[in-house]
Amino acid sequence: MGTSSIARCLAALTAVLVVALSGCTHWSAAFNAPWIDSKQEVAAVTEQWATAFSKGDLDALTSMYSQDAVIWGIASSRMRKDPSAIRGYYARLLKTFPGTRVTVREMNIRVYGDSAVNSGLLTIHRVSHDAGSNATPTRFSMVYVRRTGKWLIVDHHSSVVAF
Repeated sequence: MGTSSIARCLAALTAVLVVALSGCTHWSAAFNAPWIDSKQEVAAVTEQWATAFSKGDLDALTSMYSQDAVIWGIASSRMRKDPSAIRGYYARLLKTFPGTRVTVREMNIRVYGDSAVNSGLLTIHRVSHDAGSNATPTRFSMVYVRRTGKWLIVDHHSSVVAF
């Protein structure tokens, strides 16, 4: 087979593939692209984290973290490196600022197999007894791993956006 014959075969194969895929409504399945579903799953876990925080649900919130997770929280002077320290951080935060709501504003999710990174912006809506309410723009980074089919947070950092 000559070079021109190979080129014609490759062109024909490419054309067939383009036509076939243009009619495929589930192209991610055609290409076996699990990162698309994984991005949606990570986004859902991030929203679940915000909901658990907003509801003050300590059990739901801390269950989203892996046993080997670390967190450097917005209201923390140190990194929390084990489940009891993470639970203690959130317990104190939720008690100190009851009624705090979190709204996720932006997510940038990248998936690498069974790991994912989500960086973005959220707003913390806090009601305090003396100062009324305020909204604090905050940046976050969360690293996730998928263990036994569930995405868990293994590293979490949040900090106030400085203007």
